[in-house]
Order: sequence, then structure tokens, then C-alpha cells
Amino acid sequence: MYKKRALLPSLIVFATATCPLFAQEQEAPVKEAPAVTEPATPAFSSELNTKSILKVANAAADWQLANPYERKDWDWTEGALWTGLLAHAQTTGDEKYYQALLKVSDDLNYQLGPRHGFGDDHCVGQLHLWHYLRDELPHQIAPTREVMDHFVARPHDESLFWVNHVHMREWAWCDALYMSPATLAMLHAATGDEKYLRKMDTLWWKTSDYLYDVKSHLYWRDSKYFESKEANGEKVFWSRGNGWVFAGLCHVLQYMPHDHPTRPKYIKQFKEMAAKLKSIQQKDGSWHASLLDPESFPVPESSGTAFFTYGFLWGINNGILPAAEYKQPAIRGWQRLVRNVHADGKLGYVQPIGQDPKLVTYDESAVYGVGGFLLCAHELHKHLILSEAKSATFTANSPSSFPRLNEVIEMDWKKAASLVPSLTTKNAAVRDAVTGYFLPTQVVDNNGDGKPDTLLFKASFSPKESRQFQLLACGKDQPKHRNNMLLARFVPERKDDFVWENDRIAYRAYGPALAVENARGGIDVWTKSVRRSIANEWYKKDDYHTNNGTGLDGYKVGDTLGCGGLGYLDAKGKLHTSPVFATHKVLESGPLRLKFQLSYKPVEIGDAKVSEVRTITMLAGDHHFTVESSFKVEGDAKGIRPVCGLAVRKPTKRPSFESGHFMAYQDPIIAETEGPITTFLLNDDKGANKRPAKKNNLTEIIADDLSKPVRYEAGAVWQKVDAPSDNNVKLMLYRISHEKRHPIVVK
Repeated sequence: MYKKRALLPSLIVFATATCPLFAQEQEAPVKEAPAVTEPATPAFSSELNTKSILKVANAAADWQLANPYERKDWDWTEGALWTGLLAHAQTTGDEKYYQALLKVSDDLNYQLGPRHGFGDDHCVGQLHLWHYLRDELPHQIAPTREVMDHFVARPHDESLFWVNHVHMREWAWCDALYMSPATLAMLHAATGDEKYLRKMDTLWWKTSDYLYDVKSHLYWRDSKYFESKEANGEKVFWSRGNGWVFAGLCHVLQYMPHDHPTRPKYIKQFKEMAAKLKSIQQKDGSWHASLLDPESFPVPESSGTAFFTYGFLWGINNGILPAAEYKQPAIRGWQRLVRNVHADGKLGYVQPIGQDPKLVTYDESAVYGVGGFLLCAHELHKHLILSEAKSATFTANSPSSFPRLNEVIEMDWKKAASLVPSLTTKNAAVRDAVTGYFLPTQVVDNNGDGKPDTLLFKASFSPKESRQFQLLACGKDQPKHRNNMLLARFVPERKDDFVWENDRIAYRAYGPALAVENARGGIDVWTKSVRRSIANEWYKKDDYHTNNGTGLDGYKVGDTLGCGGLGYLDAKGKLHTSPVFATHKVLESGPLRLKFQLSYKPVEIGDAKVSEVRTITMLAGDHHFTVESSFKVEGDAKGIRPVCGLAVRKPTKRPSFESGHFMAYQDPIIAETEGPITTFLLNDDKGANKRPAKKNNLTEIIADDLSKPVRYEAGAVWQKVDAPSDNNVKLMLYRISHEKRHPIVVK
């Protein structure tokens, strides 16, 4: 259900003389209202420092969220706001913006607008896909993919002449190049399916060939304006219309691989437009509503100015535009925009909904202008960080034929320090050279000697992609990131549990206080439906065994190995499970990797006593964890072999899914009400490990004796949330096991 919203000064209508139904919107009559004039002294500082940028950007974002537009959240106006707000969320790392954007998509059930062939109604898909590219929840992509699959399958062979509601089927107006192409480019990034880029490429150049004036290096809004003239006799090139294209080029290039064959064409057009826009920028840093007749519209219109300034900054930051030529024009544009912000954060001088140049007042605002302003702030904030940093570029290669999203990649610290000698554990940062976003990082000491060994960073790859990155030794300003989603802690308030979780799933081991209740060392699974930390939240609840909207603890361990617990087979083949852990030690706690140790008191097996020290690690974005265990043996341990295993329910079954690289069990314990939990073990390449079934357990022998440390991986997938069919689960398991055996390598 959509909330009621207060009307802004400009009303909205849906009719034109040429296209009475579902037409592109025109200006509505402006109601008489008390004049609000621009103050002589700006409300916010336009000084070039990150503190000033964040202050004005936060004010604009917060004002807009507190004063919502009278539009549905799927509408193009709102979609343009979301593109700016998602950039602002990444600028600040502030969880309130992430949650506000997540609520928008959740409330829409990740649907696009209702007019499936209409490019404007595709814009909100960029928000949905932004969530999916981070969270990888199937429901976040499915509706967009379904609509765009139908859109891509159309022949798109009509003329773009503005008749017969053509814009409901074709990109027949330049604004569409902001709304729809980036959604297709992001779908390619999410799925690896080339059809989305092929169709985007075809349709972009169809529209460009029709509406781009190769002499002026500007776009007509649509065919109605081919013969129109401004009062001074110049062609009618609308500021915001060209702003949509200029910013749209940035968004397409953010999700188009560096080696895509037509990428140079987009860069060429971007440079052409940039040069033209720089040449017609006004002295105060703005662009007026009419690009070639600014005197007839003598107002510093905010939406066009914002998109052009954003494009300049994005081009500089990504090495496409030379800073020596474009930095000062970008700064002047930003400073003019800051003057347009009211003391309460409202952005003024935004031309209302329309299709051609119109006069606008200081008091008029609209959400798409705020979206452009936040994009500017994002790139300027980034530019200051980049300007202060020492940097070098490097590449990493994906060997896989499918996309690998949110992969935690290891880079040897010595290699990193050799690329950027001033690199330290406190100033290290990594930036994706395609999206331009700063990436989450973590520096780790693998051997506990107090010196860094590895730089971890999280990135995404298209199939077989060689992706470029920027390694930074930052100055006083550093990138901001979301709160740490990883947790590993002892829980004395809940009978000595040890819980660990990442943004996908949670697990726990039982501690000393539960020994008196005959608990054993099997591992419990907590299934989550949200991509954030929930363990501390759940421990405050009386009951987390029923779904509370964030997931539930529906798994049962009992006296089994649970999900990946370790046990022992004696010489006669009898299974002995581990006891509860005795001591614990946290070694790493995120944001990309957690690591801890659990020690176990001896288990008596015949004449032997076997004690264990178990080190567990888990990465952000994974559903599985890695176990490394070493053993101390007293007495005769001949014939004793370590095993890992999965709990099974009666009657005991064979694995539900298996290959040479994994064994999985589709646990029915909550299947009737919440869907099955699929637990799994990953194997090495040899595929020679034995898998004897034992009472209530599927096991795998991981060594012939206890003389050496062992290593294995185990995990779980909640099918309801992560893979809503058996085929989805099997594909997920094949890909997880492939990724383990074929890591992405830094060159």
C-alpha cells in the first residue's frame, strides 16, 4: 500500500496533444504562492572538504525523505531519486539510508512500474538490482528479469517518430537513456547473460542515431523538437533532457565490462557531450533550462546542472576526462548547486516535470533534482579521497563461466605494499575501476606474528572477466562503509553458546554450561531472511525458534554432528562425537572474515584420549565455513579416523545431492512450514574420501589417522530464501564447490 503524500507546488498531469494516453508528462499550471527568493548568503558551505560535502548532502537527502513526493515509488521521478540516494548510502555508509532504500524495494515487492514497455517504468529496477548485486536474494531480481526478458525479446523495429504512443514501446525520447539502459546493464552484471548488453547496445544507438545532433553534440528531447527554435533562433536542447543522457552514460559504463567491444563508442559520445557542455556552462557554474538560449531562461536550473556536474566528476574520477580541463568547471557547478539548497535541506531551482525548457523559481523542487545532487556529492567526496591518495592499478581474473558476486579476494600484503609503498594497515583501500565504488577491505595477520599478511577485498566479476582495481594509500580522508555484518562471540548469557554469522547465515556451537544437559559438539544452523547481523538481536528474545520476520532457529542437533561437526570412527567403525567446547578465542571479527578457535577436552575412544583444537573461519557473502583441526592423542589411537558429518532425520537416507566435490542433505525438519534447510560438505578435488552412513549422520572420512591437521568446509542453505527450488540448490552447490577449487587470482 502506498502512503499519502503532500502535494508539491507543481501539479502533475498525464496528457499531451500528440499522445493523450500514458504520454510523457508536461508542465502543469503553477499555483500562485508567496515568492521565496534566494538568500544573499548561502545556507551551506561549498568548501571543498568532505565534512562540508557530507553536511549539505545529508541535509538534502534527509529533507527529501521527510518530504516525500506525490508519486508512486516505482515512478521514474522516484527512480531517479533512488539512484542518487543509493550513491549517497555508499558515500556515508549510514545504515539509515540502506534501510530506507531496502524498504522502498520491499514495499514494491521488487516490481517495476506497470507499463512494461515504457522505459521510464524500468528506472526503479536499478534500485532493485543494486540490492540484488549486494544481497543475492532471488526475489530481488526475479520481477525485473521477467519484465526485461519480454522487453529484450521484442523486435523493437518501429520508427522513433513521436506518434502512436511510440514511447510506450521504444526509447523514443532522450530521457529514456537514463531510465532503462542501466537496468539492462545491471542485469548483465547480475546474471552474466549477454542478451541484456546486446539489446541495450542496439537500442542505445538506435535512439542516439535518431536524436543525437552530431554537429551540436547534444540530444533533442524527441522528434517534436527537430524543427523548433528558441527565441534567439537556436535549436531547442533541453538541459535536463541532456542531463539524463549524460548521467545515463555514466551508469551504463559502470556496469559494462572494460573490454566490451562497443564501450569505446559510449566513451567517445561522453567526451563529445562533455566538451560541448563545458563550452556552454554559465559563469556562475550552472546551466540554464535551455542550453543554447540561456538568456530566455535566466535561472541556474538544478537538475541539469546536477547531472552535468556529476558527469564531469565521474569522468575525472574514472580517467575519462582530464582533471586539468574539467575539475574547475565541476567545482563551479557544485558551488552553484550548494547555493541552491535551502537552510532546511530543500534543493531549489528544480524545473518541474516537463519535456522542454521552462522558467523555474528558487522554491521549486523535485526528487529527481535531489537524485542528481546526491550523485554529485558522491563523486566529489570520492574525488577528494582519490586526490589525496597514492595509488596503483592491478587486475584480478575470474576463471568461471558464470558471474561471481561478492567474492572475498586475497591479495598478498607484500605485493600490495610493493605497488604502493606508503600503504599501511590503516590507510589501505581498494576501488573497483568499473563501478567506481570503494570496496570493503580487511587486513589480516594469518600467523599471529603482529605483521600484516593479506589484504582482503570484496568484489564482483562477470563471466571470465579480467577486472581492474585501484589500490590506494589514503590521506586524511578515507572511504566510509556499512557497519560490520560479521559476528563471532561467546554468549555466556545463553548457556555458553559460541555464535558466528555473516551477512548470509549464522551458526553456533555448544559450550560448557550445556554439558550437564548432555549436549554434544554438533553445529547448529540459524537460517536468516535478512542480510544483516541478527544473533545479538535474537539472544534478547524469549523465543527465536519461530520465524520472526528475520529468520529462525529451526534446526535440531541433538547428539548428531549437526551441520559439519567433527567426530571419530574407531577401529570397528563406531562413531564418537565431539563433546561441547571447553575454551574459545576470537582471532578475527570482520568485516570480511571472521576467525576463532574452540578447544575440546579429550574424548575417550578405546585406549586413546583424543583432544582437539578447532579453528573456524567464514567469509562475508558465503554460506559455508572452513574448519581446520589439529589433534593431541594420548594412548593407542590406531585405526581411529576423523570424520565430518551432517545430521539426518529418520529414516536415515542417502545424500539428497552429491557430486565428486560435495555431499548435501535436504533436511526436512522445517520443510512443511518454512521450506527445507540443505546442509552440505565440500570435498577436495580427488573425490576419493569415503562416506559411511552412521546412525542419524551422513559422514565423510577426512584422514586415515590423527597424525596431521585436517581441513574441510561445511555450510547450509535455506531454500526458501536463497534458492527456492531443488534445481536452484543444486546449481548453487555446484557453483560454491567450483569457487572453492578455482579462486579468483590477483595478477
